[in-house]
Amino acid sequence: MKNNFLSPFHWMFAAVLFLFTTMPAWSQKSTSPPEKMPEYPGGMSALIEYFTNSLKYPEAAQQAKAEGTIIVKFTVGNDGAISDVHTVNEGATQRSDMVLEAIRVVKGMPNWTPAQVDGKAVACEMALPVKFVL
Repeated sequence: MKNNFLSPFHWMFAAVLFLFTTMPAWSQKSTSPPEKMPEYPGGMSALIEYFTNSLKYPEAAQQAKAEGTIIVKFTVGNDGAISDVHTVNEGATQRSDMVLEAIRVVKGMPNWTPAQVDGKAVACEMALPVKFVL
């Protein structure tokens, strides 16, 4: 099946990323904000490309014309590895197939450049909005 949703979906995804970017939740990992936030390898444009190429709109969600934003939280460890991936807005209004797809893509991300405090790499919790739009 041809994915006709990709073009508008990509633009909407890019807009959401630029509007919200990644939202740090550093307070749970450190007593002060990192001097340098974690970075996806290659920067924001590479992150958008990764999501554009990796995120697959679930077929059943497409057929149901389901849309929505899934907020995925994850930890970028002091080694840059992604862990503790979970959603923060699960509920009756969200489709499990969309939640699982958002989690799958975030879990598949390559290691990031870790956050830094006093010049040392530290773990940092992040949140990323994953928007599904037809």
